[in-house]
Amino acid sequence: MKKSRRLFIKNTALGLFSIALLNPFKQLWALTKNEPNIPPSWGELVEIARWCPTIHNLQPHQVKIISETDADLFYDPGRLLPVEDPDSIFTTIAIGVFVEHLSIAAAPFGYKVIIDHLYDPISIKSVKSTIFAKLKLVSSFEKEVLNEKLILKRRTSRIHFDGKSLNEETIYKIKKESEKFGHDFFHSSEKDIVDFIIGLNEETLFEDLGSKSTRDELDRLFRYNKKEAEDNKDGLWTKCMGFSGSLTRSVFKNHDKWSDGLRKKLLKRHYASTFKGTSTVCWFGGMFNQSDDWINCGRMLARNWLIMTNENAYIHPFGSLITNKNAYNKINTKLTQPDNPKKIWMIFRAGYSKTPTRSYRLTTNEILIK
Repeated sequence: MKKSRRLFIKNTALGLFSIALLNPFKQLWALTKNEPNIPPSWGELVEIARWCPTIHNLQPHQVKIISETDADLFYDPGRLLPVEDPDSIFTTIAIGVFVEHLSIAAAPFGYKVIIDHLYDPISIKSVKSTIFAKLKLVSSFEKEVLNEKLILKRRTSRIHFDGKSLNEETIYKIKKESEKFGHDFFHSSEKDIVDFIIGLNEETLFEDLGSKSTRDELDRLFRYNKKEAEDNKDGLWTKCMGFSGSLTRSVFKNHDKWSDGLRKKLLKRHYASTFKGTSTVCWFGGMFNQSDDWINCGRMLARNWLIMTNENAYIHPFGSLITNKNAYNKINTKLTQPDNPKKIWMIFRAGYSKTPTRSYRLTTNEILIK
């Protein structure tokens, strides 16, 4: 009995000693386990997010690093569209796209990027880099379903599609993602709707080209050969547009030669041929009245574009159908409308094609403000 009691006391003492000895290491392990993730640098995030799409590939965003977790988001007034986007609505949408890409790039580190404060709306009257928003890196326990590698894979396709309609599973995912942002998503593979959108886009293009101010603004943005595209790292490279550089240059520099007659017919035929194989058109509807609405549009668009990229699908936006008043009136008459007071704000064709050429981007150092 005494022997058993001594053995019990001995074993208990050894157990307590072991707990006391190991306890500091357990505490250290616990602290390590619960230690917050180290945030990524803003430079790392910009390096990925710079590949996001922007209106006419203008890339108006600029970032000034304030601290490890804070940054100011600026816009460059030299990268705005006074003629085509005088209220900078689509530039603001592009800023929203950029911010969402920053956030997706931060996800593997256990962080997300939020807009902590919005300043005045983007203005074409600005004469220097102007602050638009305060950004903040915050810890996030939400699982990000979009891999940041999709940002590098994503491209706009202005070439022939293969004739297949957008996959139903992809359509379902877009619809659900849109709803999270309070947006309605519509699509159609009906031939009369597809033909109507393609035809109206062509009609609107040639109407816009009839405006000298619009032509001059676009001419400033076109990159007619690879060297111009490489040197500027922005704008509309003709190789990505599906047109030869010499033809496009001639259309903009010598427009009168292409405004009627046989040349105009040939130009229209060539442009129409680039839409071969289109069998699905889509449109979004949402709140569209002020800066925070447009930012919301951009973040939603960014995620849905990457969802389609993940499904190996491409899109080609038809921005002029929204900015051209005549075209916008026609689509509102023809297409299914979102619930009031939402508005149709984007139309695009979606489908599958060969891998299109990727346009150039500004470097991270050119985006960061020192």
